[in-house]
Amino acid sequence: MESIYNHLADLIDTGDTVAVATIINVKGSVPREVGAKMIIHPLGRHVGTVGGGCGEADVLRAALDVIQTGEPATVRVDLTEDVSMQALGVCGGIMDVFVERVAGAPIEVTDQGEAISPRQRIDALHESALARLPVALVTVVDGPTAGREAVVWLDRPPLGDLGLGDLEPQVIADAQEVLRGRQHRLLSYPASSFQLPTSSNQQPASSNQQPATSVFVEVQRRAPEMLIVGGGHIALPLAQMASMCDFAVTVLDDRPSFANKERFPSAARIIAAPLRETVRDLPLDQDSFIVLVTRGHSHDVECLLEVLDRPVGYIGMIGSQRRVDAVFELLENEMGIDPLKFDRVYAPIGIAIGAHTPAEIAICIMAEVINVLRGGPATSISEKRRERDRRRREQRG
Repeated sequence: MESIYNHLADLIDTGDTVAVATIINVKGSVPREVGAKMIIHPLGRHVGTVGGGCGEADVLRAALDVIQTGEPATVRVDLTEDVSMQALGVCGGIMDVFVERVAGAPIEVTDQGEAISPRQRIDALHESALARLPVALVTVVDGPTAGREAVVWLDRPPLGDLGLGDLEPQVIADAQEVLRGRQHRLLSYPASSFQLPTSSNQQPASSNQQPATSVFVEVQRRAPEMLIVGGGHIALPLAQMASMCDFAVTVLDDRPSFANKERFPSAARIIAAPLRETVRDLPLDQDSFIVLVTRGHSHDVECLLEVLDRPVGYIGMIGSQRRVDAVFELLENEMGIDPLKFDRVYAPIGIAIGAHTPAEIAICIMAEVINVLRGGPATSISEKRRERDRRRREQRG
């Protein structure tokens, strides 16, 4: 997402006028997810994709019209045709794609309030990302003010005005709730829910004359970070895979011969320093995914103790079921750690695919991380341990 906005900022700065397509709703199986974006350039210098194939061709045609007219449009891409040798797509779903024109236009002031320029919007999103602040871009995608946008935070007034009159405070409040949930969402409001402001020479319109309004809340999730503690054989393919999946990868090892750029060229950051102290001092949050794969289990356990109470998105620790059980029992009996805390640890790490080699083990770890990130349906290896521990607690209680 961030790279799309970087490209868009460059195009605005050079005076280009382009269209931006955003998937705002999906039903069934489709090639891209809600929130996926694409820049359509009139000279064909497109950036990103909303799925390719004939569906994307429909979006491209609509985008060229939007560039010419300036009027935003929503394109419905229907991929539910029967499977045949002549069918161009076999996804079987439907997606709605909102297309808007973007140019380096000045601020526009209308009867519905002040609109923000595209550059202001991008700068606000970028600055919030650098400061690691939760932020969302709210776009009116259907209704009389379609195309109007506002940047919304949890703890400050929004930047920009959606032009929605007395509905605006409700929409901003709803967008903040979506931002707290950290998932993009399309919100719809019936025509009777608001009244647009009017200019001095206009008569107020009755509520039943106003069309329904929909807004798309695009949560600007920071790129997830993966901290790989240990630079051994499994870390090599795991760092490469995580980088390919758009994780910002940090590799930590206390041996400079293992923690270096030559060994991990795709990692965003490589740290050669003591493990436990470094993990303790690193800034970690809900977008941090911790993978403990050190050369010795004592190191894994020491680092586990430093992250067990941190508000991170994922903690995974390598080890056999027998070894994990022994570690958790020791931590409970000798250090008095509440065994309920171990429920958040994915150990043994990964999803069962019969992995043996370092690359295969890295795949099973990456599969679990993506499953957690996306809220997927796969069952982790560690779930069997959790179920057993829950039964034991019930029997004791």
